[in-house]
Formats: sequence, C-alpha cells, structure tokens
Amino acid sequence: MSSLSTESTPRERLDRAISVLGRVRMYWRGAAAMIAVGLSISLALALATKRVWRSEATILYRDTIQTGRDPQSSTARAARLGPKLKDTLTARGTLAGVIEAFGLYPEKTARSMVEAVEEIKNHVGFRAQSSDTYVISFTHDDPHVAQQVAARLTQVLVDDYRRDSLGAATMTRDFLRRELAEASAKVDEASRALATFLARNPQFQWGLNDSPYAPAPQPLGPPGAPAPAAARIAPASPARPVDPQLAALERQLARVEALLGVARSPAAAPGQPLPQSVVEAQRARDAAAAAVAAAEAALAEKLTTVTPIHPDAITAKRRAEAARSQLAAAESALGLVRAGLTEVPRDEARALTPARRAALEAERGALLRQIGGLRARGGGGVRAAGSEARRAAGGEGGRAAGGEGGRAAGGEGGRATAGGDQGAEERIIELETEWHRLRLDLERAREYLKTVQANERAADLSADAAENKSETELDILDPAYLPSRPDRGRGRVFFAGAAVTFFFALGMAGTRVLLNDTLYDGGDIHALGGPSLLAEMPELPACPPLRERPIVPAYGAEAAGAPAYGAEVASETPYDAEAASAPAHGAEPGGAPAYGAGPASALVDPDAAPPDLALEETLPDDLDLDDADVLPEASWSAPAASLACVGARHAAYAGSAAFGEPEVEILGADVDPEGYGVFELLRGAPAPALAALRVLRHRLDQRRGGEPLAVAVVSPGRAEGKTALAVRLAMTLAEAERARVLLVEGHLARPRVAALLGLRLPAHAGFSEQLWRRMAGQVRPLGVIAVSPSLSVLAEPSLEASYPAALHSVHFEAALRTLRRHYDYVVIDGPPVLGSGDANVIEDASDGVLLVARASLTRASSLTRAAEQLGERRILGVVLNDVSPRPVARKRIAAEEQAA
Repeated sequence: MSSLSTESTPRERLDRAISVLGRVRMYWRGAAAMIAVGLSISLALALATKRVWRSEATILYRDTIQTGRDPQSSTARAARLGPKLKDTLTARGTLAGVIEAFGLYPEKTARSMVEAVEEIKNHVGFRAQSSDTYVISFTHDDPHVAQQVAARLTQVLVDDYRRDSLGAATMTRDFLRRELAEASAKVDEASRALATFLARNPQFQWGLNDSPYAPAPQPLGPPGAPAPAAARIAPASPARPVDPQLAALERQLARVEALLGVARSPAAAPGQPLPQSVVEAQRARDAAAAAVAAAEAALAEKLTTVTPIHPDAITAKRRAEAARSQLAAAESALGLVRAGLTEVPRDEARALTPARRAALEAERGALLRQIGGLRARGGGGVRAAGSEARRAAGGEGGRAAGGEGGRAAGGEGGRATAGGDQGAEERIIELETEWHRLRLDLERAREYLKTVQANERAADLSADAAENKSETELDILDPAYLPSRPDRGRGRVFFAGAAVTFFFALGMAGTRVLLNDTLYDGGDIHALGGPSLLAEMPELPACPPLRERPIVPAYGAEAAGAPAYGAEVASETPYDAEAASAPAHGAEPGGAPAYGAGPASALVDPDAAPPDLALEETLPDDLDLDDADVLPEASWSAPAASLACVGARHAAYAGSAAFGEPEVEILGADVDPEGYGVFELLRGAPAPALAALRVLRHRLDQRRGGEPLAVAVVSPGRAEGKTALAVRLAMTLAEAERARVLLVEGHLARPRVAALLGLRLPAHAGFSEQLWRRMAGQVRPLGVIAVSPSLSVLAEPSLEASYPAALHSVHFEAALRTLRRHYDYVVIDGPPVLGSGDANVIEDASDGVLLVARASLTRASSLTRAAEQLGERRILGVVLNDVSPRPVARKRIAAEEQAA
C-alpha cells in the first residue's frame, strides 16, 4: 500500500494524502449499501424506542464552622465526599425503599427485588458538577414519576448524610471525653508521685539546676590554679539554715587558696589595689585574654614571613609574653576579689618558700577536713563532700609534710572513708534516677493531656454544630424539576444511529483503502521501494480493432511446396494457416514444405520486375529507386510501392553463412491503401500518452548508447496491457525512421501481436514455425514482415503458436542474437512473469526488461514477486499502464479480458 514517507515536501505529502483519500470513492457502492442498512436499523430502533424523561436535582456541600485543625481543600474534599455520596445513594436499601414507595418495575419486583434494584441503578445518575455541588438524576418514561423519584432520592441522601454526620460527631465527642478523664487522672498520679518524692528528699528543688548533686559551674582562673572550695563543694539546700562556723571556714579556705594563687602570679605587686567587684575583675581578665590572643595571632602571622631570629619576630614574641603576664595578673586579681580581698597583702605577695607553701597547703587541707566534717554531721546527703574533703586533706597533708608522715596520715584517712563513699554514691544514683523518672512521667502526662483537651474541644464544637446543623451539611440547591423535553426521543435515536452508520461506512471504506495493495498511480510504485518508475501511460480511449489485412509477399519465385503469395493476394482469400502448417508438423526435412529449398528467399535484382507483376505500371512516374533504401510514408498506400520497397531493401548476410544466404530476410509487407496500417494505433492518441512513450524512448536511447538493444516487455500477470504497450513502444522507437526496430512475439503460449496489428500472416512466417524448422536442421534466414520502412514484425499467424516449446530451445536465443545484429531495437512482447518460467527465458535472451503494471488492477504484491523472480540484473524499470485521473476498480474488465 502507498505511504506518505516517500515524498519530500509538505505540499507533496498533502497531495499524496488527498490522492489516497480520494480512493474511498471506489467503494461507494459498499458504503452506500452499509449506509442504507444502518439507516433502516436506526429508523426501526427509533420507532420501537419509548421516550425517556430525565429530572435532575442539585445538592450543595457547604462549610459554616471550621472545627478541624487542618481543613481539607475543595479538591481533596470532592475526591473523598463524591464516592461516599454515590455509594450512599446507590445502596440497596435506599433504592429498594424508593421502588416500594413508587411501585416501580412491578414485573421485576414480582420476580426479585434484586433485579428491580439493578434496573433502577441503570436509571439513577450521580455526578460531581464542581468541587461542592453534585447532581442527582433519574430517568423514566413518565415525567412526573421522574421528578418525584429524583426529589425522593435527593431528600434521602441529604437526611442520611446529616444523620451519619451527627452520629459520628457525637461518638467522637464521647470517646474524647473519656480519654480526657483518663489523661487527667494520669497527670494527677504523676504529680502526686513527684510531690511525695520532694517531701522525702527536701534537698531537691523544682527549677533550673534543681538537683543538689548537679555540678556547679567552674570559675575562670589561671592555668593550673586549684578551684575554690566553694566551687567543688555543693551548696547546701536553701531550705536549710546556714552554719556560721561552716561559712567562716569556707571564707578562710578561699583566702588560703587566693594566697596560693597570688604566690604563683609573678605580676602581683604588694599593696596594689584590686578591682572593686568580681564583674570588673572578670572584664579585666577577659580583656587580657583577648590581648593574649591578638599578640599570639600577630606572632604567628609574622613567623609566616620572617624567621624567628628576625627583629620583628623577636618583638612580636616579647609582646605575646607580656600579654601572658598581664593575663596571669588579671586571673590572680580575679581570684583575690572572689576571696573578698581588696588589695594584695604585703607580707604574702613575695615568692613563697617551700616551707611557706607547705604550711599553706597543710592549712588548706585542715580547712577542707573541718568543712567536710561539719557537712557530714549536718546531713547524710552531703557525706560525699566530706569524704572528698577528707581525701583532699589526707593527700595534701601528706604532700605538705614532704615525708612519710604526711603520706601515712593521708592514706589512713582515705581507707577510713572508703566504705562510706561507695554507699553514698549508690544512694545518689538512685535518688537522681527516681527524680528524673518522676519528672519525665509528669511531663508526658501533661503533654498528652493538652492534646486530648484540644481534640475534645474540637469534638465538642463539631457535635454542637452537627446538632444545630451549622457546621457541614448538604442542602438542596436546585430541587428536582418536571422535565418538559424528553431526554431520549425517537429523533435523537435516529440521528445518533445515522451518525454511527455514516462513520462506520466511511471507516470501512477507509479501511479497505488502507488494506488494498492495488497500484493506482506512480506514488504507489515509489512506495514499494523496488524497481524505479520509468513512465506513466494514461488511459487511452477505446478504439475499434484494426481491419484484418493480408500480407503482400516479396516478389520472387516461390518454393515448389510453398503457397503462391501472388495468387493468394490477387484472390484476397484468407490464408489458411492451419492448412499450410499442417503438413509441416512432425515431418522430416525431406517431406517439409519447400520453404527452404531453392533460391526463393534470395532478393531479386531491383532492376528486374517479377514475371507476374509489371513494376513500371504500378510505380509512380517520379519515384526513383536507384539510391533509395526505403520509401516515403506517403507511398505506403499502394501494393506496388510496397513490393518495390521490399525489393529495394538490402539483404543482411551472415559472415559465416555456408551458402552465402542472408541471416534475415523480408517475407512480405503490410500494405493498407485505405488507412495508415498498424500506425492506426497511434492515431488520435492523447498528447500525454505520446509524451510518455517518447520519454520511455529517451530512457531506452540512453541505455542503448549506440549499441543494439533487445528489450523485453513483460507483466506480472495477464490482461495488464503489455502487448499494446510493446506495439506502441516499437512504433515510437521507429518514429521518423530514427532507428530500425523489430517487434518479436515472445509470448508463444498466447500470441497476440498479429491479431492486435490486424495482420494475416502465412504459416511459414510464424516465429515458432521458423524455430521448429531450425530445430529440424533446416538453416534458413529468419523471415520478418515489414510494416513500415523502419519497423518489422516477427509474430505468430494465429492465436496459438505452432510450437510453443520452441521458446525454451537454444535456437530462440541464437535467433535473438542474430536479430540484434541487424536491428537497433528488438522489442519482445514477453509472457507474464508469475505462474511460469517463460519470462526468465526472455530475460536471459534480452538486454533489459520492462515491467508493465496496469493501474487499478495490478497488485503491489504481484509486482514485488515478479521483480524478485526476475532479479535486479536486467530490470530497467516499471511502466504503469492505463493510469486514470480517478482510480476505478477493474475487476470486471480484467475478468472479461482474461475470458477473451
């Protein structure tokens, strides 16, 4: 089938599409029949159809009070609510109640209510008109019933939705109220457990750092300086009274540690005033720390560009050291201010000796032991601090003694308190774990209570709104109306059926066009992708067959056994080809007709006239035959002139002939004094047909290139016009005597060339007869019939060849080689390709093959198979014959031609 991908431009593709669509007209009879049948069926259905009335009601979903925390969008609400409402509407119980209320479908109800419900479902409609409106419809053959049922269905749907909404809201509210009561009870229980724990352990408090065992924040100080005692010992619970002795000991401990810090600070000067408050001291320390950081950064940057011994690097290093000294002095001052001093003591600012340092450290250890003992006596919860003080005092006492006595005292103190420390740590761990658990339980209970309270509040609002019909409800926007026009009447059924019929008929016609692989124009040939298209022959008008004419034989003595040509022509009696050829079948060479005996086939001297015809009396006075090889076309109307022409043609002799006989001889000529002879086939041909033939001649001239060319004209099947094309092609090639052309009958199984030209040939002039004689051993020149000065014919005298099998002999190819030497073109009217191997024999004996396809008859598959059978070696191209402006079906014409 044709394709649109073979053209290049959009315009060509559009033209091609229009051309293919125009083929639908070929199937107008079938389309008209289908349309008639479809219209009849539509009319019958319309007459048998009852009128159906449709009534519709519109309901609106509206929101009034937004009680939800995350309201849904209109799209999500429609996607959720639409299916729910439809399921509610089409529920079996709802529809069954409507059927019973209105007495619908009594016949089906009598059988089964299930059948009635299924029937009413086909007439109930539900659709979402927008995100918030829905349409309920019902169809019935009574408009009043349709209105009443639609109104009833709408009211039932609205009532069911309100009832379901109220029930769901009330159930949710009750559930959340019970859950709220349980959450409140859990909060009360957690609060009671925490209050009980705080009553039993008063050292714990509620708030930030409420645990008495939480680590206290460490104050800033110089590197290596011991932390103040107040920072290491947890403060007592604010609920308990402060012991004055304990407070004095702690102040004395802070002073001792400050003196130890001042002693380690080389920048401390005696009598130097200190900052007025801890805040100022802290600011001074922070400024000194920033100066140290800046000095160290400057030193690092300088060392990236210079070496450490560079003066700039040495200066930066000194600045960093000075900043560190300032930082140490600021940290010492901060420690003294925290100890409650206002200036550096004069007697303690000097560098400490080892004895003085040992004494201060011993004093510090004794103070720690005293503070630990007081706190241990004050409560069991602070035993850890006392043990820590004892451990520190024991260790420091040992270091202050500088000998075995101090270490022994410290070791004994540590061993004495080891058992008490382990029990205190376990107790602290248990208290802290219980404290955190109780607090976590209380926090979780409170969070859950908040969530339940919010949900219960929303549920209360929803339930109240549902009870008051003020939250979300369905309202009837448009009540069911009484229909005034039928929804489905007879006219609508008929027009719908007619539309379907027309579309179906056109679709079937288009499908037949797409599935039809018949060739209609050149585009179909191009779409095959096989042999190229050489020419398109337009459809020629029908013309009557040519008048049958006998052949005027060449003058000269006839053979003894051959029929007398002159007598036959003079009497104008039809030549009996069967009688002439009957004795030759199966005869031996000695008993065959004396066609090859004697010099009868040799040309007679042109100057001598035959004994039975007076050449001087028949030729025109002004005709000169001395140097003429052929006669003008105007002189081909008299028998005498044709004889003169025949006698004037030079014989073609074979170079290796045994007896000097020619290879080809002219047996006779076609003389038509009443017309134009065989050229009557070209008279009146339209200009496009002549143009196509001349284009084809031009292509063959290019292929020939000055050398003889044997062209076979074949077709995939029968009745495709190959014989007519071969005859017209031969006449076009011989036009104006531009080339010597011989038309050869190659379809020996069904010869048609002589009948088409209107020639009555003698039996011995048949091509198969001559080939048979050569097969029998009689070597004679090939005899041809001259139909014009430049065109000759070698055909069969009847519609059946004498020896069809001669086509497969070696003499056939030898004869074509001989003819190719004496003619410029040898046009062979070949047989059909498919169904036999005769076309392959013709292909081997010819130089090129023309495939003839008939428009509106030849199928693309047949042309493709024919090209595959012949091969691409000698196929010149395809000639599309009988191309019609409008594609028509030629099945009837082809059947008639095949029958003929």
